Amino acid sequence: MFAYLAAFPMNFHRAGLAILFPLFATSVTLAQSDIFQILRGNKVLGRIDAQRVVKGDRVSYSMISHSAFNLVWDQEVRTVARTTYIAGHVSDCLTTVHVNKGLRDSSVLRTVAGRGLYVVHPRTVYSADLPQNPWTTARMYYEEPLGQDSIFVESELKDCAVVRIAPGEYILKLPNREKNHYVYRNGRLYEIRVDRGWLELVFRRVG
Repeated sequence: MFAYLAAFPMNFHRAGLAILFPLFATSVTLAQSDIFQILRGNKVLGRIDAQRVVKGDRVSYSMISHSAFNLVWDQEVRTVARTTYIAGHVSDCLTTVHVNKGLRDSSVLRTVAGRGLYVVHPRTVYSADLPQNPWTTARMYYEEPLGQDSIFVESELKDCAVVRIAPGEYILKLPNREKNHYVYRNGRLYEIRVDRGWLELVFRRVG
């Protein structure tokens, strides 16, 4: 961009620059993609494709996973998680979990007339204020939650406590005594250890 601007004469009118820079600002889209393997022990069960897209004051996160394993019976698990921020505030989010061909869980938040419409599978629907917490599990894929004591968990549509247990390590406390252990290296998410009591998985960054 700067090489392009250098082609203009030094006496280029300031008004022209004032018009030009907003045009660049609104047209630039920044995207970052990452891959995490889903592991049980040393066995790779699947992968997560994560992406963050920044365009103006809008930031969109997407995490899509697919895994297959046998836990009493064969299971194919597909998940989708999407979260959108506008001007630093959560405006929308969606999570779905499909096991084999059936929908097991889903949650949706939409902004309607300035308020949040919350929908939790199978039948909970209510209207409430939009989340005030600027931190979500989606954001944790791309930023270390330094100094945070709670995270808005999209699958639960509510804030849950997060505790720093060591430099770069955090425990996110979920309902029913479940927890996720986040590990960062140099501020970059390295892995998530998922503890469900009856099942332990690791989501580990590739590359």
